Amino acid sequence: MTSIQTSRYDVVVVGGGVTGLGAATKAGWLGAKTLLVERHAFVGGMATAGMVSPFMKNDVGGETLTRGVFEALEEKMRDLNGMIDNGFSAAAFRSAAYGLLREAGADVLFGSAVTRVEREGETITALVLETPEGTERVEAKYFVDATGDAQVVYLAGLPFVKGDERTGKTQALTLFFRMGGVDVRRATDYAAAHPDDFMEWMDFDFDFNRILSIAGYYSFVKRATAAGKLSPNVKYIFYTTLPSSGEASFNTTNILDADGSTSSGLTRAAFDGRRQTRQVVDLLVGEIPGFENAELIETGAALGVRETRRAVGDYAMTGEDVRSARKFDDAVARGCYGVDIHGQSGEEDTMDDLPEGEYYEIPKRALFVKDARNLLAAGKCVSSTREGHAAIRVMPIAAATGEASGAIVGVANKRSVELRDAPYAEIREALKFNL
Repeated sequence: MTSIQTSRYDVVVVGGGVTGLGAATKAGWLGAKTLLVERHAFVGGMATAGMVSPFMKNDVGGETLTRGVFEALEEKMRDLNGMIDNGFSAAAFRSAAYGLLREAGADVLFGSAVTRVEREGETITALVLETPEGTERVEAKYFVDATGDAQVVYLAGLPFVKGDERTGKTQALTLFFRMGGVDVRRATDYAAAHPDDFMEWMDFDFDFNRILSIAGYYSFVKRATAAGKLSPNVKYIFYTTLPSSGEASFNTTNILDADGSTSSGLTRAAFDGRRQTRQVVDLLVGEIPGFENAELIETGAALGVRETRRAVGDYAMTGEDVRSARKFDDAVARGCYGVDIHGQSGEEDTMDDLPEGEYYEIPKRALFVKDARNLLAAGKCVSSTREGHAAIRVMPIAAATGEASGAIVGVANKRSVELRDAPYAEIREALKFNL
């Protein structure tokens, strides 16, 4: 019988998206021997596999809320000419992220999925991984769940919640896609001439040196749906584009009644998302000005799963915390994105923006996992209500809570103490750029 190889680290971060990048980089910067485990063969998560771009709002009154690792990532992408405004290319994200991880001295293990969590009481002792070489174990003093689905929490048998507190419904999924050959000038001329066919927030004074966001085409969608040419789940067409590229990235498909935390749900959603993509592409090319010569370039390698499991922690971030711009005495991250729920079947969408100039804080307590002494949950896994999660799930805030988890484990490791005993003053000092 082949023995299972075991490796040992101070910190193991599971999930290589923007959350895990923040956690692993920060822990490495603070001197912890760190391993980042990722099931894909690359970093970036939804920013790369899911084609999610641009980043959501991250400033209030000219002040950037999330800096630190996130700002270093943005600077590297700009150095690669891979970022304009808040939009970026997946290739630039991957290259910049690799650079940060190398500089932090973090080890990375790609193509590896956590299949089992070993636990003694409230202490996680090891993760069991399935890799191309077979089964491996990795032990550590501290762990960070940055999977987006609370996968480590789930496999450890620790408490979690999923979806709406009353119905259990999770937000709609989406599949991003990208098109080339778009005549951006013709598309924007049409939008400016028909403002009633587009979303109210649109600015029709287009700046062709910046990213453009176009959302609506309600009349086209209505006619195509009535003719049976478009899924009734698609409510509008939304894309962002750079004028010089002739390319557009679409956040348009709307996949309902699929559980993104199950294999069967993901499989059904993948088929539905690609069916909707083909329908939208046909509508664009066949009827919408500016897309006459456009063509589909690619669809996301991963589905956009907005909501699955959330850890149950020492505190749950709420929608009221967001709306009231609440501040905490143990804050570790900030955000200004409002409660944004893409409703499932039978649900209305919700989009509650914060008043201009306001921001909220996320407390350290929300990262601690109930009944676990050495595990933190960051990013979409942060302990929260459904409404709280609907605000803090976006990438700048996920990066901030990821970096906060890296600071907590880094300080705890230096002090050789349990996570809850890590001095907040030292954690705050390590996060001074984000607070």
